Amino acid sequence: MKLYTSAPSPFVRKVMVAAHELGLASQITPVPSVLSPIAPDRTVSSKNPLGKIPTLELDDGTVIYDSRVICAYFDTLHTEQKLVPESGAARFACLRVEALADGILDAGILIRYETLLRPEPLRWAEWVQGQCDKVLAALGALEGERASFGPDIDLGQIATACALGWLDFRKPLDHDPRGVPDLRARAPKLYEWYEHTRKRPSFAATEPHV
Repeated sequence: MKLYTSAPSPFVRKVMVAAHELGLASQITPVPSVLSPIAPDRTVSSKNPLGKIPTLELDDGTVIYDSRVICAYFDTLHTEQKLVPESGAARFACLRVEALADGILDAGILIRYETLLRPEPLRWAEWVQGQCDKVLAALGALEGERASFGPDIDLGQIATACALGWLDFRKPLDHDPRGVPDLRARAPKLYEWYEHTRKRPSFAATEPHV
């Protein structure tokens, strides 16, 4: 399998953590890609009309995207405990946590685009503040979800740890017009869990670098 990647991408990291946890990482050939909203990668765009990563190309030429769908595909390739429970309340609890974590990344990436890519005279401080509010609200919700995290890692937990790692790496909330919030003080139980979880081999192997 070929995975079109960019090393700092939290969504690529989510997919690779899942691959490591499921013993699939050795079957994946990373294809490094350089792209942005204003400078798409032509190879990626030829595989994925949205021009986004991660994009997974199977040996038969089938292409799968985005990170949620790729992780769902990985879950069909093994017979052990699934990353997403197959049914019942546990399934939707896991997917809800994944959605919160992915939402943090969506908002954080928009902050990054606004503050780094948009020309300074066109930047909209109130819009950045609104995205920061989404990140903070989702962190508060995940702090409440922390008590439901079991000992076996699932996709919701993978997405959460990747989101927290990306917040530490890129620090998008440093651009909050109201000042830089103390995220660990806002979600102490969640960050305590994160500091333990990030020591797993799957996270150590995928630590982002510039």
